[in-house]
Amino acid sequence: MPTPNRLALLRYHILDACFTWHQAEGDLSDGEPESKRLYKTDLLQRVNLLLKEASPGIKPIAMRTLEKDIADMQVLYGVQIIKHSDRKRAYYVYAEPEMSIGSSTLSAEEQARIQGILNDLSRFRGMAGFEWWTEMEALLRHRFDLIAPHKRLGSTRRFSGQSPRMFASRVQEQQALRWLEEVVEALQLNKPVRVSFTSPQTDRSERYSMLVEGLVELHSGWMALALVWDDEAQEDFRLVLPLDCINSWDDVLVDVPQGLRDAMPFAWTRYMDQRFELVPGVVMDASEEPVPMRLWFENQTAHRYLSQPFHNSQDLRIERSGNGIVMQASLVPNAPFIEWMLHHGASAQILEPASLREKISNEVQQMAKSYAKMFGP
Repeated sequence: MPTPNRLALLRYHILDACFTWHQAEGDLSDGEPESKRLYKTDLLQRVNLLLKEASPGIKPIAMRTLEKDIADMQVLYGVQIIKHSDRKRAYYVYAEPEMSIGSSTLSAEEQARIQGILNDLSRFRGMAGFEWWTEMEALLRHRFDLIAPHKRLGSTRRFSGQSPRMFASRVQEQQALRWLEEVVEALQLNKPVRVSFTSPQTDRSERYSMLVEGLVELHSGWMALALVWDDEAQEDFRLVLPLDCINSWDDVLVDVPQGLRDAMPFAWTRYMDQRFELVPGVVMDASEEPVPMRLWFENQTAHRYLSQPFHNSQDLRIERSGNGIVMQASLVPNAPFIEWMLHHGASAQILEPASLREKISNEVQQMAKSYAKMFGP
């Protein structure tokens, strides 16, 4: 097939976002709520809406173009898109929950080309003006699962089970982080490390053996998702570790404690999907279940979230109320979510559940007391 043009690539990425933003864990062909489905006409409408936002002068596409794009995506990116039918209404989903054109595997030829480019550029490592390359090379090798040649020559210990890998596709323009290369290597090679860091929760210096299970980029920076072993308590725990909290890193004289070998797998993807954002520190809320919510947003704010959902659980059903719109979502109401709601001011409210609404009310009252008059009449 011919090479796709810029507009076709834009449509592929919009379709990918439509297929993934509401994608739940497990097989969506059975038991998926009807409200979560994008039927063909709804899908076409959403694609044209997002196309208009990306390029205001673009003409809407027809249904036949949509169907051709779906077929072309499968050929170009190796993804599998399944067509289901419900009472003669068709809708599409990816065959696997975490499938995406951004995570599709490279062919052997593509891998060889990228590997060659990285090997050629590696000679700039350490040169003046190329300080950013060490981190960028690590990220590219991590993203495309290409281990550096000098790492392949050594004896690499492998452990039972493959750690899930997560990676945010957006790379911020920021100063290269000192520990990013080490974290990527530990994740790629699944090797144990001994890390000293300043605890995000207590500001104390801590030192533990751990296995890196994931790497994500949040608005606040890069986070390592780790399985950690506590020698004193003889137990394991999960940790969300900001890379700028790390003080020292040892990956040479480290053995994997038996406790880490025997640790139960952890569904990091599911854990993140159920939260608005991760909280740095020890994972204490792993057993908390998502809470169904009804949220009100004033019209201007609501329209932004209709085209750019604030969470993957956001329901397509809406109801108008006053000068705004009520939306439904289901997530764990952790601190980042509370802070996000409060930053909207009077433009957003939690309607249900009542307990969460009361919690927000108490937060607002405490804020108001902080700004009470201190001087004067």
